[in-house]
Amino acid sequence: MPPSWAASLARFASRIDLYNFGRWLILALAIGVVAGLGATFLTWGVEAVASLVHHHWVGFVTPGHGLDASSEWQAPQRPWLLLLILPLVGLLVGWIVQTFAPEAEGHGTDAVIHAYHRERSVLHKRIIPVKLVASILTIGSGGSAGREGPVAHVGAGFASYLARVLRLPPFDRRILVISGMAAGVGGMFRAPLGAALFAIEVLYSENEYESEALIPAIMSSIIAYVVCASLTGWDVMFRTDISQFAKPAELISYLLLGIVLAFVGVVYVKVFYGMRDRFFAPLPVPTWTKPAIGGLMVACIALALPQVMGGGYGWLQLTLDGALPLKLLILLVPAKILATACTISSGGSGGVFAPSLVIGGMTGAVFAAAMEQLFPAIAPPMSACVLVGMGGFFAGVAKVPIASLIMVAEMSGSYSLLVPMMLVVSVSFLLTRGVSIYEAQVPGRIDSPAHLGEFQIDVLERLRVCDVVDPTESIVTVPSGTPFEEIVDLVGEAEQEYFPVVKKDGRVEGIFSVNDVRRVMATPEVWSLLVARDLGVDAKTMAYLEPSDDLHTAVRRFTASQLEVLPVMEKVPPSPVVGLLNHRSVMEAYDQEIHRLQAAQLDDDSLSMTTS
Repeated sequence: MPPSWAASLARFASRIDLYNFGRWLILALAIGVVAGLGATFLTWGVEAVASLVHHHWVGFVTPGHGLDASSEWQAPQRPWLLLLILPLVGLLVGWIVQTFAPEAEGHGTDAVIHAYHRERSVLHKRIIPVKLVASILTIGSGGSAGREGPVAHVGAGFASYLARVLRLPPFDRRILVISGMAAGVGGMFRAPLGAALFAIEVLYSENEYESEALIPAIMSSIIAYVVCASLTGWDVMFRTDISQFAKPAELISYLLLGIVLAFVGVVYVKVFYGMRDRFFAPLPVPTWTKPAIGGLMVACIALALPQVMGGGYGWLQLTLDGALPLKLLILLVPAKILATACTISSGGSGGVFAPSLVIGGMTGAVFAAAMEQLFPAIAPPMSACVLVGMGGFFAGVAKVPIASLIMVAEMSGSYSLLVPMMLVVSVSFLLTRGVSIYEAQVPGRIDSPAHLGEFQIDVLERLRVCDVVDPTESIVTVPSGTPFEEIVDLVGEAEQEYFPVVKKDGRVEGIFSVNDVRRVMATPEVWSLLVARDLGVDAKTMAYLEPSDDLHTAVRRFTASQLEVLPVMEKVPPSPVVGLLNHRSVMEAYDQEIHRLQAAQLDDDSLSMTTS
């Protein structure tokens, strides 16, 4: 090989970080395999319990979805058994969870988000078996919940355990937990890309992402997808036959659909947490018995509307096919919201993704029927509204607009509705601001205790000059023409160290310190020649602040002027000086804010430990 080729190859090799590549590949492989097996076990377990409870005991045959889609279904032959089975299963689930892993109750994604932000991404390994068993029983018996939360919890739990075994630093542990969450969701829903985006997006309620975790999340999600699909089938979740979007006038309808989805989303979140906080929490019964009460309530709803039980994918497939009557769809939207709240808010184990898709899809179907009657010229097809409704609804309630787009497209095997879905997702996301089904989310990285101390600029931007400067303090200013002899007397009587020099109109012309005066006092022969404007810093390098300025602006002006103290003006000059800001005071305010945030985190952690 010629020397030039050898040198080129050596330079190329030097640019490849084989250590990091190999390390993350091995970790992603381990997480992906375990999460994929967890998703498979959860799928088989739910199907086995559902077959036993629904098909054999209750005589309830549900429709299939995807390649197994069928319009044939059978109403419960022995519905009264639901009044016994669901409460008993709820009782068993409540006892298992509260005895072995209380943190496994509810929808697991929120628990992962909480652990990421406030528990240093530490999830106990006992969560994995407890969450799997509790979720299989809850969903399989007919609880209105999905598999996304449990499998995300399982994947993240194993990733956290692996990070602790390998003694990885906190940053790597956070990346692994995100990768575990992505792997679980990607394997379960045949959506590896959407799951990776979901994992980095769901942590925050604003447009913020953990972008550094994207590539590891994609790698682990792909592996979990391959493992799970190899064992349970490669077909997409939903069978669709939707033509390409090609009618711009329909965007008016999709805009209205986004508004409707946002309204229903707000109702969904309010009912979900309202049932938890105002109904189940005050009940004077042991915590482990509350899922039984929730199960009994779901059973009562299911006596009239059995379609509310389980994840609901078969019913969603029928909605896509236009095989469910409009009256039933209108009833199912509020019934599914209430059944989901009864199942999960009572302490049952299951996710909110599947119910959210069902609620959003059925809302889209009702909307399409209404538009067909009122404005047929711009009414989109019902199947299109169902699919767009699924993504738009979840984007609003979960604050994952980008992930919702991709996940629904992957689950349906079609990107033909990407344009209208982008519009609906955006509208739903914006109109539901401040409302989320994941209450552990924080607005952005600066609000996350996991990143505390990483964002000095963001912390400084939270604080204002008026928060540091005392507005009641009397500031002595010196007219620019004041002789030096008078300045000496003034400095001797005043308690401040710095003195702004002002013109007749009040404009600051400079600033000098006590040390500047002391240096001149060593040369008395020049005293008679000096006035205030000759001391310290002149107007060319002078800077000032206003009370409304943030402390990051103050630091920039300290740096630019190379001063330790800046005058604070009431408003844009000419205006009176209302205070003096010292660089040292800015750093003290920053330090106090960091300590306050740390104390708030400790209080939140203590509260969560007490309540659990």
